[in-house]
Amino acid sequence: MAIILLFSVAAAALPRQVSQQMRPYSGIGVLILAAEQNPDHDARELLYLYEEPAVLRIGPLNRSQTPSYDWIFTRNESWLPLIVMARRGEWLRVAYDDAGRLGWLEPRQQGLFLPWNALLKGRFCRLLPGLRKQYYQLFRQPGIPPMIQPVWPKHSFKVLSLDGDWALVMPDQSVLGWLRWRDEDGRLLISVLMDSVTQIR
Repeated sequence: MAIILLFSVAAAALPRQVSQQMRPYSGIGVLILAAEQNPDHDARELLYLYEEPAVLRIGPLNRSQTPSYDWIFTRNESWLPLIVMARRGEWLRVAYDDAGRLGWLEPRQQGLFLPWNALLKGRFCRLLPGLRKQYYQLFRQPGIPPMIQPVWPKHSFKVLSLDGDWALVMPDQSVLGWLRWRDEDGRLLISVLMDSVTQIR
């Protein structure tokens, strides 16, 4: 009986552990929301999730159950990031829980959508630990030898620009090169040092 109970507890904890270790898909950018709804807002200002834009409502976005991206984005308690997978006009398709479920929402004035090039340009990042060796290589041209030097997970670098899956980065004042910021499947390879974020209205 004790063995069955122990197995059940471990199985219940597994999805969250796996989802935290899995590198998320990058999508097209990041939606930055306030971590808590303004108490002065009424129910009409809740953000609702839909199966399709304005069709088949799923329910209100629960900001306390959004994916935990603390290992991807350093952040403070006043805001939270949601990875945006697609956009249709003002509607954004986001991953809204740790199970990876997707829904559409219309953030209106409650959030700030930043495409990856706008979010990463000029910001400091790090490569995630545990990647294949090839992802830690800095190139003179995207993916074309010769390689310049390796860049290790604890070494931060400044992103200057993006070109597809590649980022032009500056690990220090004397080195400039290209590395991948997402892999061939579209999963993130970097963590973003979000020391400051444009104020959310």
